[in-house]
Amino acid sequence: MPSDALVLPSPLLGPAAYLPLAAALDEHGVRARVAELPDGPLSPAVVLSAFVDQLHASGATTLVAHSNAGYLVPALCAEVPVPVVLVDAALPLERASTTLLAPPQFGELLAGLPQEDGLLPPWPLWWDPADIGPMFPSVDWQRRVTAAAPRLPAAYFTTPVQVPARWEERPAAYLGFGGTYAAELTFARAAGWPVHVLDGHHLHLLAEPVATAQAVLALRERLA
Repeated sequence: MPSDALVLPSPLLGPAAYLPLAAALDEHGVRARVAELPDGPLSPAVVLSAFVDQLHASGATTLVAHSNAGYLVPALCAEVPVPVVLVDAALPLERASTTLLAPPQFGELLAGLPQEDGLLPPWPLWWDPADIGPMFPSVDWQRRVTAAAPRLPAAYFTTPVQVPARWEERPAAYLGFGGTYAAELTFARAAGWPVHVLDGHHLHLLAEPVATAQAVLALRERLA
């Protein structure tokens, strides 16, 4: 079935964390689908190709991209030019033809994580349970997201992805949760995008899907 919006999950979290947001968008009259991650070993090229295919197949008129998926948006929208609402998303901030899928300071964190068969743990296990637990609406949701989160190779974050020139001139809006992505908020405002900030944490879309959906739709209207 065609959708009005395709939600791009962060490859660190996986699609399960985005089902409440998609449901809330549906309840507000916007047919929403969550993009799936491909099976097998994940690389930026493999994920990008899967997202492009699903965007074509969905017929979506809007992208909603969260967190690490934001790095893929410039290349994705060059393939399929649709407006995008970026939700607490990382962005390629440098004027360069490629980007890595993590900021430089990520290297030390990744180096300290255990690996098994060359794969990192699921993202929720990167952090102290006392710090990450309050970001989930319940212990059950924490378990569900952790169980469904993919295990990425460390090379995922050091493999460059193309960034088309002047990509920020395409229709885009930015929804922030607090100031975690302060540099991205500054970038979005400088680019002239519609911007809105909710008082929340990085998984606010899981904890408060209705409020997030309403903010996404308000930004979508401003893009229209």
